[in-house]
Amino acid sequence: MTGVAVACLALGGCSTDPSTPTANITPTATPSPGDITVHVCTADPRAHVYNPDRLETIDPCVALTGTIELERAEPDGDYHVRLRLDPGQTCGAQPCTNAVNDSQQAGDLVMEPVCENPVTQTDAQAACQGFQNPLIVPSVSSHVIAIGPFVLDRDHGWNEIHPLESIFPVLPDSPTPTTSPEPASPSPTVAATALTVTITTSVYGLVSAVTLPGASCTAKAKLPSGRLSTAAGLQATVVAGADGGVSWSYRTVSTTTHGTGTHTVTCTLNGATATASAPFTVL
Repeated sequence: MTGVAVACLALGGCSTDPSTPTANITPTATPSPGDITVHVCTADPRAHVYNPDRLETIDPCVALTGTIELERAEPDGDYHVRLRLDPGQTCGAQPCTNAVNDSQQAGDLVMEPVCENPVTQTDAQAACQGFQNPLIVPSVSSHVIAIGPFVLDRDHGWNEIHPLESIFPVLPDSPTPTTSPEPASPSPTVAATALTVTITTSVYGLVSAVTLPGASCTAKAKLPSGRLSTAAGLQATVVAGADGGVSWSYRTVSTTTHGTGTHTVTCTLNGATATASAPFTVL
């Protein structure tokens, strides 16, 4: 399997037989690198996968850690995500990446969360019909745990997790004290860090912001005409990575009314909500 503990083992293995029920275990907290005890496993890994016969299953269930290096929306409705793997991991008793990953994907493993975006590819529409994937992919530069079937994409020649079943930001392990702590002396109560949002980039087609790590954020673009943009890139909910950064890029239209628009970013964390707005110009 992999260099990290796969929860499929604790469940007695992940079934790919649609008649065999599998457990859906939702995490109550974000796992740390040494504690991968959660897994979401579907009964049919081919469900909602466009042209599934192109995928050769090598291992039905892997759990890997790494850093997201790229996210790109594809016309078949999937995201194309590149994961720079942490060292020392294998997939199905073999290396997780192959020569085509090295030459065409910068040495990264490809991950494909399906049916995340509007489908513009005609022959892929049936796979996502009536289904919107609720999976939220953390932002670029996030260190994550990714879980799903490990496959060879025969059409492209590279290895993938496809479909991506679960993904969680990785929290660092808490330090272990080497000595017994001294009794704490009374001290003033320190309030928890307040949730804030600061927009760092606001141009037509791109908005970026900084908030607390782990916050779930959405973005809106109010155009100079007064209407909200419906561009696909603005429909995703983005989870802030370890640096707190979130961003959205979206398609611009040359016929958009010229003038000043407004980006609004809203983030939530532990029941708290914060919002920030910033202007942008359409020339």
